[in-house]
Amino acid sequence: MVSIDQIAKIRQRRVGKPNIAKLKKPPIWYFPSSQEREYTRILFSLTNELKELIKKIIIPAIPQLISEVESFYPSSDARKDDFQDEIKRLINTVIQDIKGKTDETIAEAEKVGARIAWYNKRQFDRITNSVFGIDIFIDQPWLQDQLKLFAGQNAQLIRSIPTQELSQVAQTIERGLQEGSRFHSMTQEIHERFGITRRRAKLIARDQTSKLNASLTKLRQQELGVEEYVWQTAGDERVRPSHKAHDGKKFQWDNPPKDTGHPGTDINCRCVAVPVLEGLLDI
Repeated sequence: MVSIDQIAKIRQRRVGKPNIAKLKKPPIWYFPSSQEREYTRILFSLTNELKELIKKIIIPAIPQLISEVESFYPSSDARKDDFQDEIKRLINTVIQDIKGKTDETIAEAEKVGARIAWYNKRQFDRITNSVFGIDIFIDQPWLQDQLKLFAGQNAQLIRSIPTQELSQVAQTIERGLQEGSRFHSMTQEIHERFGITRRRAKLIARDQTSKLNASLTKLRQQELGVEEYVWQTAGDERVRPSHKAHDGKKFQWDNPPKDTGHPGTDINCRCVAVPVLEGLLDI
């Protein structure tokens, strides 16, 4: 919480100054868009390498699989037993080859978490200094736990990118071989999967950036003693109607909106909470 000395300094600055009898309106609390873009770039690098490995290792092996399966026809048992082991071998080869890049991505994501925390603190400092006229210092006993939680959750999400992609690729090939699909049909479906995986990576970057930013915003404001905030949307066409309806309205930190939760907690939400600082000096 804010110390007694800090409150005294703020009150002292306001004594005898009728022109600041009312606290200034806090400036905009900005969303960490640059950190989100950085995280997206990092995840795209992983998905791009995964795509290249699939094109290099798995796709060239499909014609041989088709040929072997056709040679067993019409013995369906032989067909299934013959190609499944080879598909597993190909998938495991890609898993081993992508492991180093996956570990590198996890390490980079942890650094992004630290930069989101730094940006969030800068927003907090900018707003409190603008309103109170002094730098406010608060304890942050929760910060390292929040960063560890972010790192752990994102490590799981990052590992799931190649795992889910390769699982879908394997299913595509197995189904295609069982149904007698041709090479072009199977590879077209695999290429369509690349776009889905890329969109999922972008969603992870935005959603995880937003959730960490939202959590730190709440903790910093509560540490200051703030009980209420004003909902602020990103102000563009991508804001969903339920969030737009909250824009400019006050909410309490201990009573989140039932339909959306606090700003930034709903999936893919870029909204932020601007602190309500009136009454903070009446402690």
